[in-house]
Amino acid sequence: MALHEQLALDALADAGLELRDVDAILTLAPRSDSYLIHAAAFAEYLGVSPPTALTLEGGGAAPAIMVNIARNMIEAGSAKTVLIVSADMPLSVNTRDSYINTLADSGPVHPDIERPFGPSVPSLFAMVARAYMDRFGADERDFGAVALHDRAAAITHPNSHMRNPMDFATYCSSHMIADPLRLLDCSPVSDGGAAVVVTSADRVDKSKRAVRVMGAGFAMTHLHLSAAPSLTSHGAGLALDRALVFAGRQRGDIDIALVYDCFSIAMLINTEDLGFAPKGKAGAAFRNGEFKPNGRIPINTHGGLLSHGYPGRAAGIGNLIEAVVQLRGEAENRQISNARMTMTHGMGGLFATHGVLLLEAA
Repeated sequence: MALHEQLALDALADAGLELRDVDAILTLAPRSDSYLIHAAAFAEYLGVSPPTALTLEGGGAAPAIMVNIARNMIEAGSAKTVLIVSADMPLSVNTRDSYINTLADSGPVHPDIERPFGPSVPSLFAMVARAYMDRFGADERDFGAVALHDRAAAITHPNSHMRNPMDFATYCSSHMIADPLRLLDCSPVSDGGAAVVVTSADRVDKSKRAVRVMGAGFAMTHLHLSAAPSLTSHGAGLALDRALVFAGRQRGDIDIALVYDCFSIAMLINTEDLGFAPKGKAGAAFRNGEFKPNGRIPINTHGGLLSHGYPGRAAGIGNLIEAVVQLRGEAENRQISNARMTMTHGMGGLFATHGVLLLEAA
């Protein structure tokens, strides 16, 4: 709760607003707290009682869902300022084994037809990786290219969890977690989170560069991997298509892409499903530098989940923060010049739910 409070107060100060201006609080329940109605408990902790306090579910897609709900509330006139907070502390609160078991028990692993056979979440992503390798002829060079790309970006971010330089030999020497995924194909367990303020145009702090929510799109194809219509193609592209239609924009208008990448295989498949590389070709594109800051389209300029960090339930909000920072021109040495539109992608479960936001600098 103290972490949530600090994030909330920092975000409000950044927006030039105060707690009394908040009409709604939206949170994603962390695993490190057991409150059933987390947003109400958080409002109580803050000593406020806004008309609306909602805890939403959606996994890594939740930030897009919460921002879209906030936009809808403001457009409908039921709120003028919405505070969104997402934070978790799995590194400090949970043991490694309990965290992995919690991941498996909380929904992504089917309790009847998957869990009894012992898979963990990493092993199920590994099964997807094997299917991808079998279909497209991918190998460790493709997975390693993702890990190296994210690490190089994370080194430029002062708040990244993983900042040590990495080369391909280092990647290959990391031990196997779930064949073919190595340690450096998996996100670290981190503490952290973020808060954002969504407000009406008349409340925007004129001293800051405003960022507009131009479009949002969502897709859901399954929850459990055993019910997925495909192991190598999922719903990220559908979510982006819907966001583009909503915003009246094209893929070519996107200057920076923030892609959910809890495992290296997730980055490969999501990047392809989003339309930034042909199927089976994302690994080669990463190796060729097409997604570097000076490449065809920069991806995960902050280091992504693989190196910037993976704070449990709050993992998806890091992409949103990087998108806003880039659009405000505040990314310092990792700033992409002339960035006007960003795409923020979040994913829940094993490629189950997808949320996309299109943000544009005012």
